[in-house]
Amino acid sequence: MLTVPFLRNILLAGGLVAVGLSPWSVYVVLRRIVFSGAAVAEVASAAVALAVLFQLAPFPIALLLTVASFLALSRLADSEVLPPETMVGMLYAGGAAASVLLIAKAPRGEADILNILFGNILTVPSSLLWTMAAVFGALSLLQYLAAKEFLISAYDPDMGRTLGLRVGLWNMIFYGSLGVAVAVAIRTVGALLTFTMLVAPGAAALCLTGRLSRAFKAALAFGVLCALAGVVLSYQFDLPTGPTIVALLVAVFALSFAFGRAAQAV
Repeated sequence: MLTVPFLRNILLAGGLVAVGLSPWSVYVVLRRIVFSGAAVAEVASAAVALAVLFQLAPFPIALLLTVASFLALSRLADSEVLPPETMVGMLYAGGAAASVLLIAKAPRGEADILNILFGNILTVPSSLLWTMAAVFGALSLLQYLAAKEFLISAYDPDMGRTLGLRVGLWNMIFYGSLGVAVAVAIRTVGALLTFTMLVAPGAAALCLTGRLSRAFKAALAFGVLCALAGVVLSYQFDLPTGPTIVALLVAVFALSFAFGRAAQAV
């Protein structure tokens, strides 16, 4: 496989998406915003439909609306009036409705919508790989440097305010960074794999350990191994690459959940 250029690109794309999203999945599970990825994926679909309708470049518009959607979520992250699920539900419903209405006016855009929903990891160009490496590298560095602020904002915002932490600002930084990561990932592998990678590795890791330092490492390992194994299996057995990786991630979560429950019973 490594002797074929486009297969190397697929392996690199899967690995980069796993490295870029798997650690964030721990925060997503801890913050109880699991379905935010699905909601924002609908917004990204609407953005592509809008771009197709007006003959614009889809990715910049999808990036803009994805980041804006996550920033809107940050406004409710610490709200005492409405839970974050409220905005997630509204984004999902609004994005789904908008994508259908817009694509109805742009009948030649179905292929672009399907490309966003299911991804096109088989044709990832080298230029996009460099972009992914730069974006995910910068976001990983931010996550490392701001780990304390992100965790306190997620776990105990009241304690954060007591310590002088600007919780609202750090929520905006967290959601904005997550929005950029999701937009780049959706552009590469589609909404289905992005959503699964944003949930399954962290959920599986937290089933196995209560220590956050280990959970982040386990989530990263699960994401990378499933991504690379999914590419290899899809090549060997002539299967769709994205769904194969998703199936492996779901299987890893199911096994981790069962093992965690068994360990608690003992």
